[in-house]
Amino acid sequence: MPENSTSDSAVDGSTFTSQRRISLLIWLAAGVLILLTWWHVAALVAQGRQRELNSAEEDLGNLTRLTQEHAIRTFRSADQVIRFVQSRYLEIGKQIDLQGMSASGVIDTTIFNQVGIIDAKGLYILSNLPTTNPMDLSDREHFKVHVASDQVGLFVSQPVLGRASGKWSIQMTRRITLPNGDFGGVVVVSIDPGYFSSFYSALKLGSNGLAALYGLDGVSRVRKVGAKEGYGYNAHDADMLKRIGNGQLAGAYTQPSVIDGVERLYYYRKVPDYNLVVVAGFEMQEMLANHHQARNALLLQATVMTLLVLALAGAIARHLQRIRSEMAARQRAQLQVEDHTQQLSAIFTMSPDGFVSFDQTRHVKYVSPAFADMTALGAERLEGLNEQDFSNWLARRCTTVAPFTGIAALRAKVMDGKPDTRELIQVSRDGKRMLQVGLRCSESSTVSQILYFRDVTPEFEVDQMKSEFLATAAHELRTPMQSILGFSEVLLHQELDASARQELLTIIYQESGQIAKILDELLDLARIEARRGKDFRFTRVCLQDLASELVRSFMPPSGRTAPELQMDEVPLYVMADAGKLRQALLNVLSNAYKYSPAGGAVVLQIKSGDETGPSQRAWIHVTDHGIGMTQEQRARVCERFYRADTSGKIPGTGLGMRIVQEICEMHGGELAISSNLGLGTRVSLSIPC
Repeated sequence: MPENSTSDSAVDGSTFTSQRRISLLIWLAAGVLILLTWWHVAALVAQGRQRELNSAEEDLGNLTRLTQEHAIRTFRSADQVIRFVQSRYLEIGKQIDLQGMSASGVIDTTIFNQVGIIDAKGLYILSNLPTTNPMDLSDREHFKVHVASDQVGLFVSQPVLGRASGKWSIQMTRRITLPNGDFGGVVVVSIDPGYFSSFYSALKLGSNGLAALYGLDGVSRVRKVGAKEGYGYNAHDADMLKRIGNGQLAGAYTQPSVIDGVERLYYYRKVPDYNLVVVAGFEMQEMLANHHQARNALLLQATVMTLLVLALAGAIARHLQRIRSEMAARQRAQLQVEDHTQQLSAIFTMSPDGFVSFDQTRHVKYVSPAFADMTALGAERLEGLNEQDFSNWLARRCTTVAPFTGIAALRAKVMDGKPDTRELIQVSRDGKRMLQVGLRCSESSTVSQILYFRDVTPEFEVDQMKSEFLATAAHELRTPMQSILGFSEVLLHQELDASARQELLTIIYQESGQIAKILDELLDLARIEARRGKDFRFTRVCLQDLASELVRSFMPPSGRTAPELQMDEVPLYVMADAGKLRQALLNVLSNAYKYSPAGGAVVLQIKSGDETGPSQRAWIHVTDHGIGMTQEQRARVCERFYRADTSGKIPGTGLGMRIVQEICEMHGGELAISSNLGLGTRVSLSIPC
C-alpha cells in the first residue's frame, strides 16, 4: 500500500473516532436532559399537589373558623334564653309566660323548636308551644344528667326526636337549683339542627364535601355531605377526636370517613367552652381534579420534550459532517447577538421598570423610556454623565423624606455580600413617587453596572393605609381593654364590699360591650366592603312604612322625645335591602341623639327629590339641634374610627357613619352632610326610586 494511503487511513480513523466521541457526548447529553426533564416534571407535580393541599387546608381553616363562630353565637344565644327563663322561673314560678315571650320575640322560634321547663319529677310542665297534659321526660339524658349534681352547667345533647315538638332537636339544658339548694327541675331549649345545616349549605365544599358539628362523644349533632344532611352518626374512631384528646384543639388531617368511607381532607376546630367540635372537609378526588389535569398536561409536555430531544440528538448526530465553517458559525453568533440585543431593547422599551446602564468607564450608556417617564426626564439627556454626576442629578430630584444615597453607596453594599440590596427613594414628580432602586454589577466587556428602578408608590400607599388602620383599631380596642384588665386585677387581688364590687363589674361589662360593638361594626364594615353588596337582598320597600316602623321601635334616651316623623302622603318605593337600610337609619338616629345631649327635637323626614334625570330619587333627612361640626370635622366624619367629639364623654366606635356610607353606596345612593358648629347637623341619604 502506498505511504500516502496509510496516512489518509490514519487521518480517517482519527476523524471517525472523534466523530464517535462527539456522537456519544451528544447522546449522553440528551439522556441527561431527558432525566432532568422528568425529574423536574415529577418535582412540579409534587409541588402542585402540595400547593393544592395547602390551599384547600387554608380554605377549610377559614370555613371552620366561620362555622365555629356561628356555633358559638348560636349556643350562647340559646344559653342566654335558658338563663333568662331560669331566672324568671325562680322569681315567679309557673306564672312565667313562655308563649308570650315567643310572641314578643324574646324567644327566637326560627332557631329554637321549643323552650320549656321540666319539673323535679321529670314532667314537662311549661312550654312556649301549646301542650295538653304534663309529659314525662324523666328518662331523657338531658334531664337525668342534672338530677344528681349542679356542676354540669350547660348540657348539649345528641339529636333526639322531641316528644313535645315532634321535631328532631338538639337539647340544651341547665339545672334549676332552688334557693335551699334542692333540685327544682331543668330549663330546656330545643335547637333545630336544620338551622346549622342551612348555614352549612352556603359553604362551597363541592358535591361530596362535608360540614358537621360533632360532640366529643363522637356523635354528630349535624352532618351535611353535599345536599344530604343527617343527625346522630357515630364517629368514635375519627382521627380528630384522638387529636383533641391529645390537646390538639385545631388542625387538618386526611382520612377515609369512618361513616361513608370517602377519603377527604378534613379541618376541625374544638368549640371553646363546649364539648363540641366543628369540622369541614373536601373530597380528595374532587379537590385534586384540577391538579390531575395539570399533572396530565405536564406529563404530555415531558413526553413531547423527550421526543424532541431524541429527535434533536439524532439530527445533530446525523449532520456532524455538515457543520458549517468557522466563518458561518461566527456569522450565526453575530446574528444571535444582534437578535438578543434587539430583544433586550424591546424588553427595556416595554418594561414598566426603569433601567440605566453604564459602560466600563462608568458613564451612562443607556436610559430606558420607563425611567425617563418616572423622573419626568423630558428632553434632557443623561447619556455620557459619569456615575457621580448622575447620582447628584437624581439626588436633586428626590425629597428629603427618602433621598438617594448615590451609586457608590449601593455598590459598596453589593460588594459587601448583599447582592439584593435595594433602597427606596421619593421623587418629586406627579405628586410624589416612591421608587425602589437596585444595582447589578456586570463583568461584560461593554457594561459595568445596571441601575434598575421600580415604581412602588401603590404598594407604599397601601402599606401606609394598613399601618394607620391597624394602629387606630388597636388604639380603640386598647382603651376599653385596659379598663377591663385594670378593674379585673382589682377584683382578683382586693377585698371589696358588695357595692364597690358591683360598680367595678358594671364598668367591666360596659367596656366589654364597647369592645364587642367595635368588633361587630368592624365585621359589618369588612363584610360590606368585601362582598360589595353580593349578600344584599333587594326588594320593593315603602320608605314611609320603613320609617314608621323604625320610629315605633326606636328607644330614645331617658327624658328625650321620640323622633319627629315628616313624610309625603304619596308612598315612595325603592329597591333596597330593608334590613341594611334600617341599620343605616338607626345609626344616623343614634348619632343625632348622642350629639345633641342638651336636647332639642330630632326630625326624620322622607320626601321625593326633583326629577334630575332618567330616574327619580328619594331623600331621607335626619336633623338634630346638637353640637354640630366644623368644616374639617364634616369632611372626615365617614373615616374609620373618626369621632367629632374628642372629649370621650360621648360613647361610640367611630365606625357608624362609615357603615352608613357603604350601605348608601351599595344602594346606588349618595350621602350628604350639612352642619354648623353649635347649631346642629343634617344627614341626608338619597336612593333611586
